[in-house]
Amino acid sequence: MPILKQKNKQIQPARLLIFGFATIIITGTILLCMPFSIRNGQFGNPVDCLFTATSATCVTGITLLDTYNYFTPFGHGVILLLIQVGGLGFLTLVTFINLMLGKKLGWSTVKMAASDLTDDAMATNTKKLFCEIVLYSFGLEALGAAVLCIAFVPDFGALGVFIAIFTSISAFCNAGFDLMSAHQGAYGLSEYTGNPLVMITMIVLILLGGLGFIVWQNIRHYKKLNRLLLHTRVVLLMTSVMFVSGTLLILIPEFNNPATLGNMPVGEKILTSMFLSASSRTAGFVCFDLNGLLPFTKVAITVLMFIGAAPASTAGGIKVTTLAIIVFTVISVLKGRDDTYMLGCKIKRDAVYKTFTVTVLSLAFIAVSFTAITMMCETLKLHCVIFEVVSGFSTTGYSLGTSAEMNAPSKLIMVLAMFAGRVGPVTLMSALVARKHNSDKNKILPEGNIMVG
Repeated sequence: MPILKQKNKQIQPARLLIFGFATIIITGTILLCMPFSIRNGQFGNPVDCLFTATSATCVTGITLLDTYNYFTPFGHGVILLLIQVGGLGFLTLVTFINLMLGKKLGWSTVKMAASDLTDDAMATNTKKLFCEIVLYSFGLEALGAAVLCIAFVPDFGALGVFIAIFTSISAFCNAGFDLMSAHQGAYGLSEYTGNPLVMITMIVLILLGGLGFIVWQNIRHYKKLNRLLLHTRVVLLMTSVMFVSGTLLILIPEFNNPATLGNMPVGEKILTSMFLSASSRTAGFVCFDLNGLLPFTKVAITVLMFIGAAPASTAGGIKVTTLAIIVFTVISVLKGRDDTYMLGCKIKRDAVYKTFTVTVLSLAFIAVSFTAITMMCETLKLHCVIFEVVSGFSTTGYSLGTSAEMNAPSKLIMVLAMFAGRVGPVTLMSALVARKHNSDKNKILPEGNIMVG
């Protein structure tokens, strides 16, 4: 009697993604705890090292420890590797390596890898897309590092080459980590706010990393398609609007604030505001102590952090496309339309449903995290906690120093917030909730009505 082979159950893509990131974080934590990763030669605090590894892998940038002075060059290398893997995505790198080794990928493997990017990726040549993602990313990071070397090598000597590479990768991956404390007295990029070469290079790297891989490919193959996809047009439009509005929301209130932009020349104020606008949408690089910001500016930056950049990018937040769909849905409802229309196209209803699901889950996760931390750390200021939680969940990395004042359980909540923000709230909940066969799919159910508003 022939033996029937049972088909191997495929791991749910959401669970594979979470398992991959969790494995990388745990490995990074172990390496960062080792004496050879820490300058004093002792074992590191497990919670602080877990926090750092999560912040790097989730390309967040919130730090409890001085990256340059606390960790050895080996530790810096571990953090840089975590940033690179986290920025490009675990499944993207695995797929690329398999392709480089000549291994054939089954459809299920390709589909799982594409789920780390976006559903639209499946409409393209997926294998070619993965190769382009990695090669273009490395190419842009190398170009950025070469430009930054012009400024960093004269200031740091041979160390400036590594700092340029580290900073370029961190900027492109929207990670927010830096080694600028190698320059005594430096606060982030405070020493380079008057250097257009450094500032503009950083802005370009951050924005390119935040546009998303699908946008790159569409622009690159524009001549073949002879059109820009709706996704690309929305991302470019929203990115421009967010960048300009963010610049004005920082420049105008902080123009005469001596704790931030007040003492800078006008040109430097504008350039710094542009840099902070780009950075506040999930990159997290700073030029001064953010505690000096006015309350209005802190609120504006919190909103920018929550929105984030584009899907299938190195950035976090709910994404600019999510905001766009919400705005155009509201407009469509006010005009009495049954569907959402955007830039001459009708948006699929499942996209609208997913948009509101992402937004509601994100707000819920932030609210729960905020409540839990304030209950465990009653001495912390409420506005500082909400700023920190939004920064962690959106994987921005801006900090008012609140994370360093938290107790161990609160730091672990921040770790979970960063992790959820990187993999996405929908992905996280999909992995936790067991999916069953939809028995109601073919049922004809009565239509219900409910009053809204």
